Amino acid sequence: MRKRLFHGVLQAAVLASGLGAAGCMPKVNVHEAPEFEARAPTSFAWVTDELILIQFGAPQPAIRNEANEILIREAVDRELAAKGYERTTAAEADLLLAFSVGVRVRYRMEGADLANGPGETQTKGTLNIYALDRQAHKEVWHGNATRWLGKSEEPKDVVDRAVGRILETFPAAAPSSD
Repeated sequence: MRKRLFHGVLQAAVLASGLGAAGCMPKVNVHEAPEFEARAPTSFAWVTDELILIQFGAPQPAIRNEANEILIREAVDRELAAKGYERTTAAEADLLLAFSVGVRVRYRMEGADLANGPGETQTKGTLNIYALDRQAHKEVWHGNATRWLGKSEEPKDVVDRAVGRILETFPAAAPSSD
């Protein structure tokens, strides 16, 4: 009975932490400067049009690649367009956007034959999206999502879900004064 209770508690803890299911929702954090919405931004651009943002950090070929950078940029563009923002040039934009990707790899020891080495690897990914006020030269919004990644997941699905969750609280663009 005690053993069964322990396994039930352990299983519940694993599921609650999101480690048990690859399709779980990412943990999301958002930080917004108080003056962000008062500034009433309506347009954005990427800090650079070059596909280099994903290259910063430790090498991870399955994650840090040009194809994934394109997926991230396209997902952000779609989400912001749906909120009424217009993509423009960096010289004209109210907001400049950037992102970073963090990766943490660990070995899963559960069920591993330790005599033959560590168990299977698990990868935890973190996507950070930054919005900078172009005129004030300061960060006004930052959101991130973190979760364990499944080996068989489609990158587009992972990116779309993460970007959608991060930007769901991003304020809509200020109404046009036309």
